[in-house]
Amino acid sequence: MNKLRQSFRRKKDVYVPEASRPHQWQTDEEGVRTGKCSFPVKYLGHVEVDESRGMHICEDAVKRLKATGKKAVKAVLWVSADGLRVVDEKTKDLIVDQTIEKVSFCAPDRNFD
Repeated sequence: MNKLRQSFRRKKDVYVPEASRPHQWQTDEEGVRTGKCSFPVKYLGHVEVDESRGMHICEDAVKRLKATGKKAVKAVLWVSADGLRVVDEKTKDLIVDQTIEKVSFCAPDRNFD
């Protein structure tokens, strides 16, 4: 019943900023291939999810993480063909080292540009 109710809800408009459009992805693609692609992030933590895909799954996970009240850690996300690494910006400690095969879905935060 809950899934039926969700299907009738009005979806948020998805705005893709100019910098994120495909013609701008060329440098990111090259960076991923060479292992030099990085993004500043705020690491909230990790939670286990029931399904492997979908914006709603990611949004629910973020809500659960924010509800814990833990402070987000400023970090750098390194993306390569081998995997994802999250490194603490201040201490340079490795927070996450995840092989790319274990990643099934990524989603942008619709509430943040």
